Amino acid sequence: MIKPRSPTELGEQATISVDPNIPIRLYFRSADLLLKQARVYKLEKDLEHAYVLYMKYTNLGLTELPKHPSYKNAENKKSLKTLNKNCLEALESLETMKPALEKAYNSYIKKIYDARKAEQDASIAQQTTLWQSQQQKHSADMSNGSDDWNLQDALKGVVGVGYNEGQQFTYHAQQQQIDTPPHLPPKPSNLPILPPKYQYPAIKGPHFPQRSKWMTEKPSTERGEPLRKMLLPEGIHAKFLSIAQKNTNNKIETCGILAGTLKNNVLKITTLIIPKQTGTSDTCTTENEEDLFDIQDKHDLLTFGWIHTHPTQSCFLSSVDLHTHCSYQLMLPEAIAIVCAPAQSPNFGIFRLTDPPGLDIISNCKKAPAFHPHPDLPIYTSAENGSHVTTADYYFEVLDLRDKK
Repeated sequence: MIKPRSPTELGEQATISVDPNIPIRLYFRSADLLLKQARVYKLEKDLEHAYVLYMKYTNLGLTELPKHPSYKNAENKKSLKTLNKNCLEALESLETMKPALEKAYNSYIKKIYDARKAEQDASIAQQTTLWQSQQQKHSADMSNGSDDWNLQDALKGVVGVGYNEGQQFTYHAQQQQIDTPPHLPPKPSNLPILPPKYQYPAIKGPHFPQRSKWMTEKPSTERGEPLRKMLLPEGIHAKFLSIAQKNTNNKIETCGILAGTLKNNVLKITTLIIPKQTGTSDTCTTENEEDLFDIQDKHDLLTFGWIHTHPTQSCFLSSVDLHTHCSYQLMLPEAIAIVCAPAQSPNFGIFRLTDPPGLDIISNCKKAPAFHPHPDLPIYTSAENGSHVTTADYYFEVLDLRDKK
């Protein structure tokens, strides 16, 4: 049985902070991504995930983002208007979901309390039966003229009754207290007959693993935060390489955006978007980001990461790549960076920043120029082979925006 989380516990998972050195436009995109995910979870009746995401959205929009130095800039007026409008939606959703979450939590607590009480009542009844059996035996022995019976001998082996050889034992029926067997939970000092509106206490047993424990049995970050499963179409890197072939021949990098849908707590990459861009032998920069955002909104797509070529380098994340990917992973912990190095071996890799130390190191790094060294630590890692990314054979769409007028 998985313990439901109360609104208070869920609220503790919704902490979010704003780095003044990160462009505010990334936070606007992050807010949009939070809201879209929250809507999906709410439609799927996954209220816990929806509650956390809506709470993150309101914390970001109403509390944290106003601290950003660019918050009041004129160019942000439209984005702030949208953000404030959506905060109203988020607050209304939180209010409607809260009673249902409290009901589920209180119902769980009641079941656990009732189970505890039933178990302890059964234990008491069992021990009472044992005691009555010994009493009947004693009565029978007395009827047969036996005069060497004593209760201490008779109750040897009965759980909860102590025995000390040679010790005088005095029994008072009304004062006898049989302890709860050690394998059962301790008997509460008061077991009231529950009135209809009784407020059930937050008792501990029986033992269930804490959510943080059982969640780490699934893919997780280095700090133990759970990562949702992500599906990646098997042929996506081959298709991307064919699209990038002309640039690759000219030793120019090409990049694409990995977008998709969220369903049943699984992130599925369904679309490869090729944005307008400029490239060199070791860099690639997207252009006209508004076109990219508009097409994602039109197709109701979420951003799950990016893919790019290394026509002259091996398969790794350069310092520029690390900073580029950081902006994706700050928005979505599961975000991935795929590197295709067709002339090298290995020629393909799926990566994410470690958390910690990678995400913290890169998000706080303000070094210049673009290519610069970072601490000799495990800043990034593979997202394959037992991590959260799984490849599968299914259809995906390609949207090439470079030809868009």
